[in-house]
Amino acid sequence: MRSLTVSLLFVAAAWSSLMYSLSGCKKKSVPAAESSSLADADSAGFVGDHMCRSCHVQEYELWRQSHHYHGMLPASDSTVLAPFSGETLQADGITSRFYRSDSLFFVETQGPDGNSRSYPIAYTFGYHPLQQYLVPFPQGRLQVTRQSWDVERKVWYHQYAGQQLAANDWLHWTRGAQTWNLMCAECHSTNLKTNYFLTADSFATTWSVINVSCEACHGPGKKHVDYIRSKAYADGQRIPGSLLTLGGKPTAEAQLTTCAPCHSRRLSIIQQPFSELTLLDHYVPEIIRTPLYQADGQVNEEVYEYGSFLQSRMYLHNVRCSDCHDPHSGQLRLQGNALCLQCHKKELNEFSHTFHQPESPGAQCVSCHMPTKTFMGIDVRHDHSFRVPRPDQSVRYGVSNACNQCHTDRSARWAADQVRQWYGPQRQYHFSDDLIPGSRGQVASLHKLCLPDTNVPPIIHATALHYMQFHFHRDNINYLIRGLSHSDALIRYQALRTLAFYPSAQWYTQVLPLLNDTVRAVRVAAADLLLEHADSLPVALQATYRLARQELEALILLQTPFPTGRQMLGDFMARQHRYAEAEQHYLAALRMDSLLLPARLSLVTVYNILQRNRDALRQLQISQAIDPSNDRVNYYLALLYVELKDLEQAADYFERAARVSSNPRVFYNYGLLLEQLNRLQQAERMYLKGLSLAPDDMDLNYVLTLFYYKQKRNKEALPYALKLLELMPQNPMYQQLAQQLQLP
Repeated sequence: MRSLTVSLLFVAAAWSSLMYSLSGCKKKSVPAAESSSLADADSAGFVGDHMCRSCHVQEYELWRQSHHYHGMLPASDSTVLAPFSGETLQADGITSRFYRSDSLFFVETQGPDGNSRSYPIAYTFGYHPLQQYLVPFPQGRLQVTRQSWDVERKVWYHQYAGQQLAANDWLHWTRGAQTWNLMCAECHSTNLKTNYFLTADSFATTWSVINVSCEACHGPGKKHVDYIRSKAYADGQRIPGSLLTLGGKPTAEAQLTTCAPCHSRRLSIIQQPFSELTLLDHYVPEIIRTPLYQADGQVNEEVYEYGSFLQSRMYLHNVRCSDCHDPHSGQLRLQGNALCLQCHKKELNEFSHTFHQPESPGAQCVSCHMPTKTFMGIDVRHDHSFRVPRPDQSVRYGVSNACNQCHTDRSARWAADQVRQWYGPQRQYHFSDDLIPGSRGQVASLHKLCLPDTNVPPIIHATALHYMQFHFHRDNINYLIRGLSHSDALIRYQALRTLAFYPSAQWYTQVLPLLNDTVRAVRVAAADLLLEHADSLPVALQATYRLARQELEALILLQTPFPTGRQMLGDFMARQHRYAEAEQHYLAALRMDSLLLPARLSLVTVYNILQRNRDALRQLQISQAIDPSNDRVNYYLALLYVELKDLEQAADYFERAARVSSNPRVFYNYGLLLEQLNRLQQAERMYLKGLSLAPDDMDLNYVLTLFYYKQKRNKEALPYALKLLELMPQNPMYQQLAQQLQLP
């Protein structure tokens, strides 16, 4: 029976759905309520928006109208949009009251101990269509109130209606999921630095400007200001970009990179302002994986615009954000279809294309090509992948489509028939035709998305590599190795991430050069992949490896304010056999979020390695109480009971795991146990079920070959032996086994 000890893998990207880590520098700190700009330059060269106003009056005034300006401001009569005049809100089992005392604003609501008390509002957060409020808490935290103000309807509401949370839940407004320093701050202030102290579990968060100001996009302004004031400038000497990170005439890629950090779901790598506009030196954007996105790439969870836009034909043709949005006010440059007709031919605005009455909602370009999804209860956002509606994919795969977003009383089949009637029977190929089946295990589709010389967007290529960690095929390794030398850094990064699931003998040599990659994210992923091989690296690469590993450590430490970040740090220690330290970090993660099952299961693994199986069993029992049907918890319980020699209990937990699991190892190990218990028919079913999930799995093919061979069922054993020989034609053991099975 396979040991309970499992491979500990770098979990950063898997948990980046909770990680809006922070980057930047300094100067002002919470919770003092200050003005929105600085009076002097700080050590990172930030000078404040007032310095920009003297030369750029028009841009400054447009910015003052923008959501960026209102991203975060001190609470005052001019910034607070809600009345705070004694109104109450009863929602999800909690009664809250909003009132003023003198010039201060207060909310009376449930606190961290479950009791109601009053809290002062220090800052406003956001502007439209809702406004949230920030409350100072001990240890330098600012907490976002669960109660939000609906600006249009002018009512208080809970963003997540019907979700009743215990006061000790990590999602409660007083806990980590609503801590401004972690979840929101970096994208609402300029040059923000988290300044988290691991031992004290406290913050001294700082910023240069309280809101999203000029230097948030253009970079630190001191060199620019000094240059404009210099004699060289007065004498007519001009420098392209005027010593700003983002100058006045940026390329499409530079502009998109500037917007990406806040308009994407991403993992932070380092806290420092851009010096060169290389996104993956600072952040790793999420790929188009489920469940963040639908299987076809449409928005599902709150992922913002960047990942969607990178899928689009707009991106491939160098369209930039400012072609549609004024970069200073944030407003659309034109209204309605006129915006799209800046570039697209006028025939697309006619009935012959839209098949909807002119000026009607259905004739609007965005209705068909930018369907919406609502977040935070009332915030309606458009999908920026600009795709053609495909109700035929809705019929086949269950993904959504723009047609039925309006025609809610009709079926997807009806919508597909209408499209066929209007535009003919054939749909133009779109990468989603392969991405959907690829996400569901059709590896040929994944391979097609990785072919060179296609119009598949790089982020989709990277996503295909990601799915290869779940759907194994003997040819996957070729596409992953090829990805290591791709010109796109996200593809190189994702190839490294997925190779962690493949034997090191298949990739070790090819990975070594990436320790010295030009992009930080790639170096970090290479260092992580080689962590267990550190002692055997070539001498010539030891210094390079140490530098890349330092960058990896910096990334992990940047995540430690999150429970998942503490788990990452625990995993990092465990992989270096520093198990006592790993245990402490896992326990710290569970103190932050007691419901974080992956941290509990990592702790179980460490206890098993240390032969503390009773401690492991206790953690698994807690895990099962939290989520009784979790397949991984039940699988671990099964493996542990095998080690404790309670085979009947092990079989019971294997059965529970097998009911819902898609992990072929569950069926492999369950089959072995059933063989041991002489339940041969059940064992055969489990092996076959596992093989249906992973047809090229070497262990399952081998165990089925032996299973039939031991029962003298050579004819049934032969196909699996031949599969082994197909997968590893040079293996002498497989050659001999296949020959023996073919003997009369």
